[in-house]
Amino acid sequence: MEEIDQIREGEEGNYREARKVLGESVSLVEDLLNLYKLIGQMTKESGVEPRDEIVCSLTFLLACHYQLTIGSLTLLRGHLTDSFFFLRKAIELCAFAVRVKRHPHLAMEWLCAGSNEASYESYCKKFSGSKIFPDDHPLLKQLQERYDDCSKQSHGSVYALARHCQPEEDKKEFRISFNYFELKNNDLSEPIRTLLYVIDTHFGILRVFENVLSDVISHDQKKWEIQMNYVDAKIGVQKSKWKKVVLPT
Repeated sequence: MEEIDQIREGEEGNYREARKVLGESVSLVEDLLNLYKLIGQMTKESGVEPRDEIVCSLTFLLACHYQLTIGSLTLLRGHLTDSFFFLRKAIELCAFAVRVKRHPHLAMEWLCAGSNEASYESYCKKFSGSKIFPDDHPLLKQLQERYDDCSKQSHGSVYALARHCQPEEDKKEFRISFNYFELKNNDLSEPIRTLLYVIDTHFGILRVFENVLSDVISHDQKKWEIQMNYVDAKIGVQKSKWKKVVLPT
């Protein structure tokens, strides 16, 4: 069997086992995906004019929906560190949405960034890290801390490789093995620790979009709040359930 097929089978095995062990906790992913979908439905029902900044922010919203799906699949398949790449991008996209909300003309700046090199350079300056996390946005500043954490594990730093590499040394030689998967039979804290981190972060991202797309939510604010409160409470229950496993005393 080719190595790529061995890894694929390993991923499928990890996914089945993770779903079995985590049980209903995994349903939080679907709950969040449904919240992303709900904003899309409410947009259609709102009758709000499709202004540039709304269309642009909805594009970011759909992309965050994708990042949650792929990131969750990645971690359930045993690639814990790699899942932070998708979470980092989701945080960045919601930060872009805030930037466009505050400066609507930047919607076209983002959309046209691929037109030529000059447009791309202009986009980079206007959506730089120093500008997408404003000090006067408390929730986004909290997400920035997680963005920085995700960045450490997304770049080629020791954080990105720590859980993959395993040094071995005997009297004759020193070896380094590189593991595809980061799940260990004697560590029950994973993948639930990473899953709850992803879930909690995306809930914060949805809180940001709640403000960014308030125009399309306001026509049925109560409906939105009921669903958000339901998911918030469910997340709290799961955090409490796994607390002793994730944070052993």
